[in-house]
Amino acid sequence: MKPKFLIDAVSYTILMKGINQQYFVEKKGDMSDFKLYYDDLWLSDTAVIDDVHRSKGEWAVDLIFVSIHNPLKFIRRYIVSHPCPKRAAQKAELMRRLAAKDQRGTLSVNTHLLQMCQN
Repeated sequence: MKPKFLIDAVSYTILMKGINQQYFVEKKGDMSDFKLYYDDLWLSDTAVIDDVHRSKGEWAVDLIFVSIHNPLKFIRRYIVSHPCPKRAAQKAELMRRLAAKDQRGTLSVNTHLLQMCQN
């Protein structure tokens, strides 16, 4: 049987002080916070890009949904992590094909739409 969790008085007061201060920092959301969920028509014309990178000792797979009309409009979502880079790449490819509207991957992002200044 696991022993009861005990916390000392100093840690408890610090914890309670942080919780009480959080009340003054937080604020209620409004309907503009949900605009992303209501305005999701742009997600039908997105290119899906898989990103495999090392994170916390494992290979993490993220999917990036990028609008083909405006490349600065994107959503990045964490999918899964795996200790083997080869398996993580396989999972990334499968998840990208499942999530994409066009499974062949012919939708691409036009980088000329970014209008970057090289100064």
